[in-house]
Amino acid sequence: MIFTKREIDEHYPLAERLRLEKAKSQNSVIYWINELVRNQVRGAEDVTSLIEVTKDLIAQVEALYAEKENSASDETTIQSNLPEAELLENQLISLYEEKELLFSKTKTNSMEEVIALIQGMEEQLNSMYSEYET
Repeated sequence: MIFTKREIDEHYPLAERLRLEKAKSQNSVIYWINELVRNQVRGAEDVTSLIEVTKDLIAQVEALYAEKENSASDETTIQSNLPEAELLENQLISLYEEKELLFSKTKTNSMEEVIALIQGMEEQLNSMYSEYET
C-alpha cells in the first residue's frame, strides 16, 4: 500500500509516520548495504564512513611497510658495515703485533725508547759519515 505525503500527514501520527518511513527506506538497497556495513565493520556506520575507515587502514599498512623497509635497510647497513669492522679489527691486531715485534727486536718497552734508539742510531750514522768525509 502506497500513501502520498499528504495522506500520511493527515491520517497518521508522527510515530506511525516514522515507522512507515523506516519501512519504506528498508526497501532500498542502500539501506541494506548501510546495515551490512554497520554490523560487519567496526567504526563504520555507512558506506561513506567505510571509505574513511578503509583509507585510514591503508595509511596504517603503508606506514608499517615503510617502517619495515627502513628497518631492513638499517639491518643491511649494519651487515654491510660488518666486513669493514672486521677489516679494521684485523688491521688493529696487526698493528699491535708489529708493535710487540718492534719492542722485542729492539729490547725496548715503550715507543719513547724506540724513538730514542732511532735518534741515537741516526746520530751515530751521521757521525760515521762525517768521519768518513774528512
